[in-house]
Amino acid sequence: MYRFIVLFFILTACSTIEKGGQDRYIYDSDSVYTPETLKELAPKVVTTLSRDPRVGKNDKLFSKEMPDIKRVGIVVFEGMIENKFTGLSDEDRLFISDSGKQLITEKLLSIWEQTLPLLDPELDYISTAKIKKTSHFNEYGTDVTDDIQAKRDALMPDDVFYLPKGKKISMSMFKNPRGMRDVSFLLVPGTELMGGPKSQEQNKHFINDIAKELHLDAVIIVQSSLSWTAARKDKNTGEMIPEEGKIEIKASILTPMTRYHERLKATGDNVTPNLSAVFRAYEGVIRFPLLISVPVTDESFDTAMKEVITPMLKSYTDLSSMVIYQMKSDLEKTY
Repeated sequence: MYRFIVLFFILTACSTIEKGGQDRYIYDSDSVYTPETLKELAPKVVTTLSRDPRVGKNDKLFSKEMPDIKRVGIVVFEGMIENKFTGLSDEDRLFISDSGKQLITEKLLSIWEQTLPLLDPELDYISTAKIKKTSHFNEYGTDVTDDIQAKRDALMPDDVFYLPKGKKISMSMFKNPRGMRDVSFLLVPGTELMGGPKSQEQNKHFINDIAKELHLDAVIIVQSSLSWTAARKDKNTGEMIPEEGKIEIKASILTPMTRYHERLKATGDNVTPNLSAVFRAYEGVIRFPLLISVPVTDESFDTAMKEVITPMLKSYTDLSSMVIYQMKSDLEKTY
């Protein structure tokens, strides 16, 4: 009985706490979310996850009496655009080239870099351009493949195309912006290894060295997934599958080892775990209607941009604003 009680205590003490994320997002092409709207909507759409690290308690480590978390920067930003594993086109009809996927990922990063300072003016946000220039940045991970091979930041007709079923397409899924570092292991994205509410060992020195050089209180890692489904009949049930887009964002705020140790010492604990601590993790998923299946005569770059790409980017802006608002609300509790 005693052993059972001890085991139960360990499991409950290490469990992840989830809040929010119970409501669906309704797409509105004309919507503009104000801080007041986000205050009400963000907690309902975005799930916030937290978990005590191996040593210390979050409520003490990140209380108002402890140092602020104000100076932050994005060190990992990964996009998973239209994830197709087969290398062949299917019923979804609309497909993106490797260069197009990388350009979209860079656009998603720019949305974050514009929205973070806008929603939280008190935040001392360090741009990825500055992070790329640190002396330690190129010491970790590998070079990101440059699929674009040109000085451009906008999609071109060769990046977006309609295809019938069975044609060859790219199998590449995970894309990083040009100049970032790929800190993944083989085909596992870095954000999967480093994300979530658990204490982190993956690339802890990468995080710590950059944070020390730029005096960051924490770093942000983000994975964005964009996909779409054309209308079709389910093979098993016979039901019609609606045409829709799906966007998923996973983001974590990591406290580097050095800052973690400083917080532990301030609480009277001199243990120095060799890992990063996670302040919070966030997950958001939204689905919304799209028009993918159009007559062959209408299959063009302009149609794809109007009916799919633009609504996807609008919905991504909405969801990222909700995730960032939740981050802002949590970070403010440390000020």
